[in-house]
Amino acid sequence: MKDIGLTLSALLSLVALLLVGCSGSDAPSAPVPRVANVWQNPYLSPNPNNNIHSDSYLSDSYAFAGPTTVRQPEVSQVNVAVVKDPLTGKFRVIALGECASQAFDAQGNIQTICAGVPGPNATSYERYVTTIDRTTLQILALYPFTKTVAPDEETNFGGAGYFYQDSQYRMVVAMPDGHLLVLRRTPSTAGGIDGYTVDADYDITGTITAQGYSKPLELYAVMPDKDGNIWFTTSQAVVGTITLTGAIRWIDLNDYSTPADNPPVTDSDSQTITNSHAVDEGDSSDGPSGVYILTTHRLYRLGAATDGTPSISWFSNYDRGSKKKSGQVSQGSGTSPTIFRIGSRRFVTIADNATYMNVNVYRAEITLQPGEQRLFAQAAPFGNNEKVSDENSLIVAPGAYGASVDIYAENNYGNDGFDSTTGSATTEPGFARLHLRSNGSFTVASVNNSIAVPSVVSKISLASNTVYTYNKTADGWYLTGLDADNLNNIRFTTRIGPGSNAYNNYYAALALDSDGKTVWVGTLFGLTRIQLSR
Repeated sequence: MKDIGLTLSALLSLVALLLVGCSGSDAPSAPVPRVANVWQNPYLSPNPNNNIHSDSYLSDSYAFAGPTTVRQPEVSQVNVAVVKDPLTGKFRVIALGECASQAFDAQGNIQTICAGVPGPNATSYERYVTTIDRTTLQILALYPFTKTVAPDEETNFGGAGYFYQDSQYRMVVAMPDGHLLVLRRTPSTAGGIDGYTVDADYDITGTITAQGYSKPLELYAVMPDKDGNIWFTTSQAVVGTITLTGAIRWIDLNDYSTPADNPPVTDSDSQTITNSHAVDEGDSSDGPSGVYILTTHRLYRLGAATDGTPSISWFSNYDRGSKKKSGQVSQGSGTSPTIFRIGSRRFVTIADNATYMNVNVYRAEITLQPGEQRLFAQAAPFGNNEKVSDENSLIVAPGAYGASVDIYAENNYGNDGFDSTTGSATTEPGFARLHLRSNGSFTVASVNNSIAVPSVVSKISLASNTVYTYNKTADGWYLTGLDADNLNNIRFTTRIGPGSNAYNNYYAALALDSDGKTVWVGTLFGLTRIQLSR
């Protein structure tokens, strides 16, 4: 039998190699490809095309490739359309208004909600749930609904501002009248384009009011958990679930009657919600999902009991600052929570509203290990710069060097209205990459202090290692691809249009198409398609 044992010298060499590998660094000597590490929520259509932030982690990341070079871009817009009404079969003209976020159906066409265009002195106007052909930009399906004009209409994201696409490719929408609708695209019976059938209609605000809540409520965002409960938020920080049987359960985060679970906030303001919420797979296979709710004062993790009743699992205060900063829609964090994993651990990250804005990372699990703190890491991506605010969810991507992630934050300071970017006007610059290791080391890895990004929901392609953003210069609006490792390395930048409202995204999202060459951007009057070469 052949001797396959190690000689003493070989064994010592192997031990030495292992010791070098365990020296405390979590980084291999060379970069490795970024690989998606995001949970697929079973009640959503396939990642990354089911909501404004790609998935229920709100990672803003794509596993597939996007364009990395550009020749002459082909720019097309859909703003005003003539359609045959699905209910009447008669021709009508619709002004879409801003189509702020995009989901992609099974055929790759876009399902979105378009904000409509209120007329002068109008008290109400139409908005539209719609499907848009990815090739022709024709309207394929339409569901009009009425929205009452709000005092803060320009920056009010409630009342169908957020939606998700479920596992049957239906649109799940929190409507302005307090109802949640599940909408399925169906052929017209009147000879028009397709319409949407209401598969389910839940009167959320009516139910909560009937159960004793006396203040006006505005529905905000929706997202399902792994058990099929639909979690909803309201601007007033009332949060709840709709169970699979249709029962509506809720909790008021401004109810401080049980201070051991939810003590009063430290100032006289009520907590409000102006962001979406993230959902994960939970701490165990048989336990509930974690649902991460960010108010103007606190980050909460909630969970649902077996009957759907929500409760607070943990909360953490953050620095909400002393005022509403330029570029924000409220005082407090402007970011939706983003979940991510490093190894077997889960974390959640937000940006705060400190004088010098921080990115905060929290351990997500309910029960921490001995000696661990809820706040895992904190760093100021733009240093001692007071002119910084971030009104978008942070991008998180697996690190290219072992057990780590990269977190990307943009500066939206100065975006205070349409005039902030009209003509040659622009906002404060800044786009930062932070690198977080499993040992808690959190460093600012690269900062581009030249690019000005007024408000777009930027995205990353892991396959292309590129961050895609929509930036403004004195010359107009540009689509730009930044090297995800070094944001000062511009892979491409191309002018999309002049500094007019027709090209202003104004808090709308950017989405990558799976064809690898197309980028979609919601703009004030509709939707803009940008086709590039790879």
